[in-house]
Amino acid sequence: MVKLETWVSIASLGLIVMFVLLMYSFVSFLIGSKAQGPDIVVQPEGVLIQVVSISAAPGIILAGITYGLVKNYGSKNIGVILCVSGIVLLIGTILIQRMIPKIPQILSVPAMVPLTYIFLAAGIGIIITGIIVFMRQGTIKPHIGDENY
Repeated sequence: MVKLETWVSIASLGLIVMFVLLMYSFVSFLIGSKAQGPDIVVQPEGVLIQVVSISAAPGIILAGITYGLVKNYGSKNIGVILCVSGIVLLIGTILIQRMIPKIPQILSVPAMVPLTYIFLAAGIGIIITGIIVFMRQGTIKPHIGDENY
């Protein structure tokens, strides 16, 4: 039976993948088909706040919650999932950073560059957390009601 910790780590991975895909499509939209921006009026600040608050922040928080759930006994499966989450966030953020200079000046969001550095640091932190969880060996305490009388 799959435990809560595994599901939380899978949810974290899913949210981080969703963030990378949303940011990639958002930046591609801002660049436009001929690198001149979109043909319609947009407010990139609002979309950036939505993308971060809907997917990135919850994904990073769930990675931390996963660590809190398994910090005493560790888990190889959960450690691998956390490492994959961190790698996806790291690689996706690097790809997004390379696309940012192509955004037209009028649509440029000043907070986007510092935000990418924050997500690079978060990706590295999630990878380190995954390695710690993977390497930790401990005993699993039985849950309440699992004792044999």
